[in-house]
Amino acid sequence: MAHRPRVLVIDDGQTYARVVAEELSEFELVAPGGEGAPASLPDGPAALEFLERHPDAADVVLLDLHFDVPDERLLPLDEDSSPRRTKRFQGVAILREVRRRFPGLPVVLLTSREDVSLVDAAGDLAGQSMTYFLGSDDLTSLRIRVNAALADKALGLEESDVLWGGDPAMRAMRRRLTVLARGRMPVILEGETGTGKSYLAERFVHVNSGRSGPFVTADLSAVPVDLAASYLFGAVRGAYTGAVADRKGMFELAHRGTLFIDEIQNIPPDVQKQLLVVLQDGRLRPLGSTVEKEVDVKVIAASNTPLGDAVAKGRFRPDLYMRLSPATRVVVPPLRERPGDLGFLMRRFVDRAAAEPEIREILAQVAAPLGLPRGVSLSLVVGQGKRVPKTGAGVELMLPEAAWNMLAAHAWPGNVRELSMVVYNAVAFTLVAAVDAARAGLALTSPRFQVDPGLIGQLLSGSTGLSANPVAATGSDDVLQVRIEPGATLSAVASSVERQYFLTLFERTQGDFPAMARILLGDPGKGRAVRLRFNQLGLKVRELGRA
Repeated sequence: MAHRPRVLVIDDGQTYARVVAEELSEFELVAPGGEGAPASLPDGPAALEFLERHPDAADVVLLDLHFDVPDERLLPLDEDSSPRRTKRFQGVAILREVRRRFPGLPVVLLTSREDVSLVDAAGDLAGQSMTYFLGSDDLTSLRIRVNAALADKALGLEESDVLWGGDPAMRAMRRRLTVLARGRMPVILEGETGTGKSYLAERFVHVNSGRSGPFVTADLSAVPVDLAASYLFGAVRGAYTGAVADRKGMFELAHRGTLFIDEIQNIPPDVQKQLLVVLQDGRLRPLGSTVEKEVDVKVIAASNTPLGDAVAKGRFRPDLYMRLSPATRVVVPPLRERPGDLGFLMRRFVDRAAAEPEIREILAQVAAPLGLPRGVSLSLVVGQGKRVPKTGAGVELMLPEAAWNMLAAHAWPGNVRELSMVVYNAVAFTLVAAVDAARAGLALTSPRFQVDPGLIGQLLSGSTGLSANPVAATGSDDVLQVRIEPGATLSAVASSVERQYFLTLFERTQGDFPAMARILLGDPGKGRAVRLRFNQLGLKVRELGRA
């Protein structure tokens, strides 16, 4: 018999623990202090200490948002936050640390206050399950939230060909797209180039939409402005110079299916008006025609910049933006904001590279002198500064820690697309070097081949033509240049900028936190505070120091 899901409560009182114990019998309440002790953890330090000692003790966490505890028991919120603000948002501070240290542990927030100030923490609470619990009438809602969190935890890191990973932002996006795929409403996908918007649209949203028609892609970045209308809505013979026959537009081709409009922010203003009419009425009139045609299409609109910004700047019609429904807006996070998925993605991209015919042929040439079968497997092993035991009988690529550190510190301006190309090339170059050595008469005595850190550095510097470090040196200790990139929230943008200059200062001071504190705060005695913020940003001193 499967065990009941285990619920750990983090709350400075006992109310929520009693609710779980007395009202939610389908769940097992974790008693941190043993029988007879308080059934909830009273503050952030106690919760983190317990989870560090018992990382598998709970299946889900119920976290109160409000804590009335002594100042010395408060987790820091932001470097410049006052004690009052830190106490007010202590639940958010605890949420951040639990997410950072235990990314696979789902959290459901609880509050009994209608606190309007929570809008200030919107960036941290976006996509986060929350229940306003005021009494027994809310038990059903709480059950639903906990069940959803547990179901989300049970999801695999990949589904069919979609590599989701375990990052909380990706899991939240997955839940959201699962719901949006089923409806008729358009879906807005925003995200930087290379994050996989078109892949998600075709392999997940369309597949789960239940629609019988085809998936059609309309890439407006490759269409001349004067042909955009005919490209989308079609044209009849003679409608314009060169129209020698009737031509179906993308909408008609996607009838009863899905139309993915890439780079929708590039649609000319006059075509935007036509698109609005088609979305509202489900009917279109090809260029030069007097006859309307009915179309049933689910639209997925993609943009590599926030459409709301284009509206504010007058480049995109507000009524079209509202018809596309901002409520269905989904932001695909950049790779640099999901560092915990890097290893998982690399291993899967090695698997995909190994399935390519040209790599299979090179791998067969490596296997022959080793006495291995032609269809031998290929896997990636990440070294951590010590000898790593063999994981199988196939060919293994061993990634030294120095190479891993370079990959982990890279800004990934090309996102997942860039990573896939770096991995493919690393596989190809490493295997070809082994083949060349065998042909030169050198003995291959082991099926394990080390990936050259120098090769990784070369691939990272040349894969996009951009510096691996987004911060440019200016020759001055107190002047830095950072790359500003759109984010889902202002908090995300600020964190990206902060992460960039922390990395640069770490390099300039060779990891001297008192020196960093002198530059940032004018006081070398605040090195501990700087290091704490460094950790909160997800930067790992040990890995950066070794790199």
